[in-house]
Amino acid sequence: MAVICENDDCLNRTDCVIISPERRNLMKSVCVIGGANIDVCGASLEPLRNFDSNPGTITVSYGGVGRNIAQICALLQERVRFVTCFSCDSYGELMKKDCEMLGMDTSLSKVVSGVPSSMYVAILDEDHDMRVAMSDMRILREMDTKMLEKVMYELDEDDMIIIDANLDMESIRYVLDHAPCPVAADPVSVSKASRFTDQIEKISIFKPNRFEAEAMTGISIKDEESAVACLKWYLNRGVREVMISLADQGVLLGTEDMCLWMKHRTIHLDNATGGGDTMLGAYVTRRLHGIYPSQALSFAVTAAVDTIEKDSFRRRSLEPEAIAEQIESMNIKEKILCM
Repeated sequence: MAVICENDDCLNRTDCVIISPERRNLMKSVCVIGGANIDVCGASLEPLRNFDSNPGTITVSYGGVGRNIAQICALLQERVRFVTCFSCDSYGELMKKDCEMLGMDTSLSKVVSGVPSSMYVAILDEDHDMRVAMSDMRILREMDTKMLEKVMYELDEDDMIIIDANLDMESIRYVLDHAPCPVAADPVSVSKASRFTDQIEKISIFKPNRFEAEAMTGISIKDEESAVACLKWYLNRGVREVMISLADQGVLLGTEDMCLWMKHRTIHLDNATGGGDTMLGAYVTRRLHGIYPSQALSFAVTAAVDTIEKDSFRRRSLEPEAIAEQIESMNIKEKILCM
């Protein structure tokens, strides 16, 4: 049975009580607002050669940062609303059906004509790490305030919204100005991270990677001192919890009460796609129910490593009980950083 918080301000409180899963499902939900793509991923079998055809493997799957996060939340048995714009083309129809099959509520999404489905193309190197990618997400421009107004009306203070920076500025501003509950956000990329800068104080949970954080703050993360400075940049501007992923160097976590550096065992990389999305989705599901931030991060890091090593995102096999059992095997080490 999960530990779930009955307090109004569940993101900051730790004095939680036990509530049954049945009552949990009636109380809280995650609403993910973001993109849904067709992902085309090419993985090179040899060192990549520019301006040439490279032998490799190519896969086609459903993706998009928002959709990926919603999938993670659904796999972790949360009640999930997924809000996006689906094209009425064949790809859009298939994506919408797939989301619903996974257990997502897509009733607040929009189906549009005249615009193709979002597409994302990624090239992985011989180590299965992304070298370059390209996206076409024009369809998200069809998301308007009238659509989002209905979404906000359907939510209450016990829920959690997750948005990604693939949304345009108008949509981001509307959600942050009218959200009736805490908002978590993923900056997606260095180029899109700036979309949150002007309203960063309205974000409760923020998850940039090292490059996005350094671009936003102007602080290069080289050691513990600079790590704290980067975390405090966000905390001083009103973000309540910030996670900065540092790839094989671990994850930084900053809250009102602490800054810590969490490290884990070496990752055996299979496919890095979806690791960051898994970490944010898994963290939010634990925090939604009052789990303490460092414990929530341990769970989220374990889920992300499972996704990367076992390609569990594409296999759609991520169970909360199994992840909880794997935490000890991660050899997680936490170091509290001076505030």
